[in-house]
Amino acid sequence: MLLIKGFQSKHRPFLLSPHIFKLLYSNTECKQATTTNAIPKPPVPSLEHTLKRYLEYVSVIVGNDQTKLLHTEKAVAEFRNIGARLQEKLEKIAHEEDNWINRYWLPAMYLQVRLPLPVNSNPAYVFPQQSFNSLHEQLSYTSWLIRGFCDYKDLIDRKLISREVSTGRQKVHMCMEQYDRMFRCYREPAILADILHYKPITNENEGIECKEHILTFVVFTRLDGLLLSQAEIAKQLEKVVEMSRTGGDQAIDTVITGGSAGDRDDAARFWNFMKEDKRNVEALNWIQSASFGVCLDIQGETNWSESYENNLAHRGLHLLHGFGKKAAGLNRWYDMSIQIVVASDGTNGLCIEHSVAEGIVVINLVEYAMQFVKRNSGQQVWSDAKKITPLQLHWTLSPNAKPLLQKQIDTFDDLAQDLDLQVLVFDEFGKEFIKSCNISPDGFVQLTMQLAYYRQHGHLVSTYESASMRRFRYGRVDNIRAATPEALRWVQAMQVKNKTKDEKQKLFVEAVKKQAEITLENVTGYGIDNHLCALHTLAKEEVKEGLLPKMPDLFLDLIWAETMRFPLSTSQVSTSASISDTYLCYGPVVKDGYGCSYNIKPHSIIFAPSSFKSCPATNAEQFKKSLVDSLHDIQSLITSN
Repeated sequence: MLLIKGFQSKHRPFLLSPHIFKLLYSNTECKQATTTNAIPKPPVPSLEHTLKRYLEYVSVIVGNDQTKLLHTEKAVAEFRNIGARLQEKLEKIAHEEDNWINRYWLPAMYLQVRLPLPVNSNPAYVFPQQSFNSLHEQLSYTSWLIRGFCDYKDLIDRKLISREVSTGRQKVHMCMEQYDRMFRCYREPAILADILHYKPITNENEGIECKEHILTFVVFTRLDGLLLSQAEIAKQLEKVVEMSRTGGDQAIDTVITGGSAGDRDDAARFWNFMKEDKRNVEALNWIQSASFGVCLDIQGETNWSESYENNLAHRGLHLLHGFGKKAAGLNRWYDMSIQIVVASDGTNGLCIEHSVAEGIVVINLVEYAMQFVKRNSGQQVWSDAKKITPLQLHWTLSPNAKPLLQKQIDTFDDLAQDLDLQVLVFDEFGKEFIKSCNISPDGFVQLTMQLAYYRQHGHLVSTYESASMRRFRYGRVDNIRAATPEALRWVQAMQVKNKTKDEKQKLFVEAVKKQAEITLENVTGYGIDNHLCALHTLAKEEVKEGLLPKMPDLFLDLIWAETMRFPLSTSQVSTSASISDTYLCYGPVVKDGYGCSYNIKPHSIIFAPSSFKSCPATNAEQFKKSLVDSLHDIQSLITSN
């Protein structure tokens, strides 16, 4: 079922079924097809390899502080004995489970994180800009998007999505399980760690959640086993707008979505109070059972900038947080896996809850839906549409829940006002030029960001780049750490005027080779982050059980904490070359950090650096300028004789 949301209007969500199940990555709940079981399990890296790589990355983080490095080396040496026992335990778990990683990675990466989902976790996917001359056109476009998403969901449910193959030299089949979960998961806030609910497939009645201005509705997309037409969905959207403008307790319904926007423990306590009322339980069940959400942002005229890059950033912010509580920011339900946002100024795209699926899976969904709209949007026949009334959801705000709701709204609004998002459309070269130099485009861009960061801050930091592990059963990601010793030596040399070009080129080649090496390690299951996460969790369990007197010094070392936080969080999210005016963006994952997604096109590269305005140490606009300088300098370096 789909849930549709909208800006300052009243809607109600649709649900497929009130029966919701906790999502588990083991045993049988996620088995989608026999082909999933044919895909190999991920390996467990050797302890020695992981510790060796860990010390390499630490050497970059500590810089010239040899005292810190020696302290960490001692902690690593002492860990080997304890680590061997933990490694043996992990290997046994890996033998018994389909994917040992998800037991540790998913909670640590997402479910145990207590920060608000908007800005900190949920990315946005900006679709090509539209031009609406009327509300009718906005609703028509929205209904076609909804129908395209439903069509793709139907293909997934019937196992008709083509099996994907990896893009590397060695072609291997990819696990398709993330597609199955994309429309069937809901993230519920809970104390200490959130819960993922997994919804059963039903082919009878389905709906989506729809919000517009202040109310939430369920819009039906399938009745009696049949998908509804675009016209039947569009008629419901018209009814949603009509109902949202004529009724509802605006004092409650305007802000109830704030219960998905704040700190996760606050959200959990809020919903615990709300669920004391049966009406709230019923409404929440509808939302949790919806296939996805739709947010209709009906607003005043937008003052667009003369700068295309500034307009791209504006559209990204609109999707990420809707500009806070006084604009469209509360016309979202941030716990939902997928929310389509369509604004009256033509801004449209997705707000995504990231714990369920990786970027490429969502990109494939979106590009299918865009082609669906392009093929079919001229065939509108509204007059013959069956009249179906959307279901409006109602809430009762208890006295105990009210202060928790306000706290979340204030926290969310502070986040929204603090985020600075920049966009760089670099059109001087792209993937084709980089490949002509026999360099991996992704490695090239990663080293560009290392140079840009070093020039701005004078040192390198732990860097996160997601590496897909979908070649393994239920595979998600590991982390390619671009801040290698080889990258550090190269960026340092680039700042030394008396270094020759030959010397700089040699160091650049070494950095490129190392980046390629660790990339291959990660995608083939031999990265270190998932492994260290598992060992850390197993050690905590042994301390709790009394098998260890305390955590090993490796995990108490201050450098451990610094190495496991990511002031530079990056991700390649490249879209089809045939679709322009689109990109993905997200916020930093730490207060003194940058988020920076990038889209490598054949003849251009789009970067989306973000930072927090309240942090004096970071500046997304300056980082953007540093990226441009770094791109020019590397181009000059690799094309010189």
